[in-house]
Amino acid sequence: MNFQLLGQYKRLYLNDKRKITVIALGILAIGAIVIALFLPSKSKLGNIDFYVFDTNDNYHYEVNEQLEFMVNDTMAVKGRNLVWQMGNGDVLSGRRDIKYTYRQPGKYLVTLAIDNNYSVNKYIKVISGTDRAAIDSVPRIYGTSEGYQGEELVFAAEGYGMDTWLWEFGESGTVDAYDQQVVYTYETPGEYTVTLQTNTTKYPIKHHITILPRFEKAEETVTVDSITLVQDDIRKHLQAIANAKVSQHGVYYEHVNYIRNKYFCIPADRVAVVVNGEKYNDFTGYCQGLHFLESNSKKHIQIDEVHIDRISCISTIQVTQSYTEK
Repeated sequence: MNFQLLGQYKRLYLNDKRKITVIALGILAIGAIVIALFLPSKSKLGNIDFYVFDTNDNYHYEVNEQLEFMVNDTMAVKGRNLVWQMGNGDVLSGRRDIKYTYRQPGKYLVTLAIDNNYSVNKYIKVISGTDRAAIDSVPRIYGTSEGYQGEELVFAAEGYGMDTWLWEFGESGTVDAYDQQVVYTYETPGEYTVTLQTNTTKYPIKHHITILPRFEKAEETVTVDSITLVQDDIRKHLQAIANAKVSQHGVYYEHVNYIRNKYFCIPADRVAVVVNGEKYNDFTGYCQGLHFLESNSKKHIQIDEVHIDRISCISTIQVTQSYTEK
């Protein structure tokens, strides 16, 4: 009887111990969640940055211009103490995004401090109206960096204060044009440097361009020297596919592979076949239908004409076909 009581006490003790353990683990988990939610997290703040925008959209930070400073992640700094130090002694606090105007030109270190334990900073350069005019007066060449032999290429100069333009395109060895916007055609392929001299520049502005040959050399020589002969050659092999009996698999594959290997440089299922100007299929599907489905004991398919889009690397075949009674 005493052993039974001891067994009951032992079971009660173990059950209570399990309950206490579960409760303790629950309290620890809740505490961890609370700490994660309410204590400052440097890992989140490590991604914080801010952007500076000029309000007149000319990509310069200017004296007497209102600049906008914006935090990149507003949720990460929500509820935190923010202090903006503008680099000239001025301090603004309590706002995620601010607007500020500098009264003097110079280079300023702007710092955003968060909760007094994390900060991010960057330098900005504020220029005067005179500095801006000097920057904007530097001419820029707008034009393609690649063109073809014989192609008419357009080049334009942009910048303030210019009234003289001397263009050299690197082919003639002398000045080629005198206008702000010009058209030039290169006669010889190669690498060229376009130079522009204006009344506002001490040294020429340069622009590099590559001129490609008008026609690229074919990698392979087609054995048939006429597109008409190629089209007739394809027509004959399509006719052979149509004439073959359904049981003649070898004949079918012989002619399909001949056309594919000789005239295609892309997969056959990417070559389009247009039948009588209205039905579209890929080459493989068309040949299968031509051999296995279209011909029967009562009618015969006649391939009347074939037209291709190019003499090599064919991508489209136009087929005109008709039916005749057997």
